[in-house]
Amino acid sequence: MGEDRAIRVRAALDRWFGLILVACLLTAGAGAVLAHGGYVDPGSHQEQRVVDEWGVNGSFSHGSTVRDPTNETPFEDGSTVRDRQVYFQRVMPVLSGEFRFRTPGADAPVNFTIERQLVVESTETTRGDEEPTVYWRDTRPLGTNRTTKQPGATETVPFAVNVTRTVEEAGNVSERLDSPGQIRTRVLVTVVATRQVDGAETRRLTYRLPITAESGVYRVDSAPSTERFTETETVTVLNDPSALQRFGGPLALLCGLAGVVGLAVARSRDAIGTSEAEREWLAYRNDRADFDEWITTIRLPGEARQLPVAEAETLADLVDFAIDTDSGVVEEPGGGAYHVVHDGYRYTFEAPAAPATDPLWIAGTTADADAEPDSDSTTGSGDERSAPLEDGDPVTNGSDDEPDATQ
Repeated sequence: MGEDRAIRVRAALDRWFGLILVACLLTAGAGAVLAHGGYVDPGSHQEQRVVDEWGVNGSFSHGSTVRDPTNETPFEDGSTVRDRQVYFQRVMPVLSGEFRFRTPGADAPVNFTIERQLVVESTETTRGDEEPTVYWRDTRPLGTNRTTKQPGATETVPFAVNVTRTVEEAGNVSERLDSPGQIRTRVLVTVVATRQVDGAETRRLTYRLPITAESGVYRVDSAPSTERFTETETVTVLNDPSALQRFGGPLALLCGLAGVVGLAVARSRDAIGTSEAEREWLAYRNDRADFDEWITTIRLPGEARQLPVAEAETLADLVDFAIDTDSGVVEEPGGGAYHVVHDGYRYTFEAPAAPATDPLWIAGTTADADAEPDSDSTTGSGDERSAPLEDGDPVTNGSDDEPDATQ
């Protein structure tokens, strides 16, 4: 049906004009929203950004002075041993040392409060994943310092603990209390640091120096520790538009607007819709396609043309009649006329003329006109279109030798 495709398109546009217009408007609206989000107001979200980062490094150094007046040991009396893992309780009773810390990365002076304590307690751990049970605990102050240090400067604070005496006293306490558990001793240093900047947050840090007493010795486990701090602020950041917003939005907007403008112009110029003749033509073309299997192309003999004629309103009516009478529908080779011969009558349907606005129809009629014989000719052509005959009209069968049926 390529010859009437344009008419069908116009008919469909006329039938669904409102729906198509709404679809174009919705497309343009969606494209406008996407384009607005991509280029005018992409929106924003909040992020946490690091504006400053600094830290505190803390470490212990320790040692002990040898007390052996009899010089009966390998250690010289009065000498100092440093940073050993194991000290002897009898000749190295006092553990002394320093706690050093510095603030790498700080961009302003830092106020410090350093508190040292000796913690002695009796504890017992039942399971590895549980907190130990503390039976008793004794906390003794070792000193407090307050100072202000420039960024990167090192601060040192001393401490001293008589480990031998402390362990002995702790054993006496557990004995008097008849307390289970293991004696644990540690030097606890608490550092409170505040940078001298507006809105600075106070940081509280804890460093531990465990001291474990065994038979005649005590062990010291010291390891440096670093704590890092970050200062953040909440900032508002514009969203990055997606590819759909950047490209799909403008494209949808242009297509939607083009559709609306095109429909408006076509409607104003009466380019949408069909005439009565075009609707009749489409109905005929639909019937011709639907009932194609019931139609046969045959040239009627002259005798059939002399039969009385009955006209059908539509091709569908003619085909229905042929089905009811168990007859065949005959299409003339030139097209345009359909017949059913039954019971002494010729039932006919004349196809409507194709709309003159159809370029394909114009080309077809031009070809037909070129093939049409002169009006003075009395002979028929195999390709000429036969007009319906009324009763009494002369009938020819395409031969000059055949006499007129009315003579």
